[in-house]
Amino acid sequence: MGEASGDQQARAELLAKLLVASGERPYLLKHGEGKTTYQLIMVPMKDEELPEWTKTLGSTPLVIPFGPLKLMPLPLEKNLKAGSLEKRLYDPAAGGWSATIAVMRFK
Repeated sequence: MGEASGDQQARAELLAKLLVASGERPYLLKHGEGKTTYQLIMVPMKDEELPEWTKTLGSTPLVIPFGPLKLMPLPLEKNLKAGSLEKRLYDPAAGGWSATIAVMRFK
């Protein structure tokens, strides 16, 4: 798959399908609208899981609260690892998301 926007969506959906097949219940986040939509797979994170993820990743992952739900992003870009996001999408210091988002359970 290439770097075109349709490929980005296909890669995100493939990751989600693999997670579903392994027994996880991932969420799909859509950032932006129309041709600029970016799709991101996120997984639920419990407070007691954070130390293990920190040890595995070598740094504390970004965990984003959505009401009572806490989600960790799984970006697919080469320069990012699980639990991180580009500031062009999400910057908590600047007020959060840079565009409209929608979060739903991936099916």
